[in-house]
Amino acid sequence: MKIDKILNLIGEKLENVNYAFIGSANLYIQGVGVQPRDIDILTTPKGIKEIDKLFSKARTKDIYFDESDGRNSFRSLYMIDGKEIEVLGNVGNIYRRTEVLDKRIYIKFNKIKLPCIPLADELNTYKQMNRVEKAEMIEEFLRT
Repeated sequence: MKIDKILNLIGEKLENVNYAFIGSANLYIQGVGVQPRDIDILTTPKGIKEIDKLFSKARTKDIYFDESDGRNSFRSLYMIDGKEIEVLGNVGNIYRRTEVLDKRIYIKFNKIKLPCIPLADELNTYKQMNRVEKAEMIEEFLRT
């Protein structure tokens, strides 16, 4: 299954869940020239439980709490057609505040609209994480 189909599947299944795509999947959906190696999803502690129920058959790692590197989030992992899906149920992540979900935008992607974090917020996150290459990619994209 191609990444586009996986993103559409996720979008359809999570239609009633409070979430947004983040990371390289977010950049890809918004047209930044990256090929995601995995799909990252930001949600709430309640949302991660809803997502876990919807994708229970694809689960590769049960929900756990991760305090490493300032993450302070519930996390769970899934696999769909060889593509890893990582879900963050944000509690107090120092890089990704839960409030950013209130700023999400919907990007028309194929035939559906997918919730994404605005590129300006993604840029700030990459800068805070000292991910210079990705930050420069976003800056270049925003200039064009």
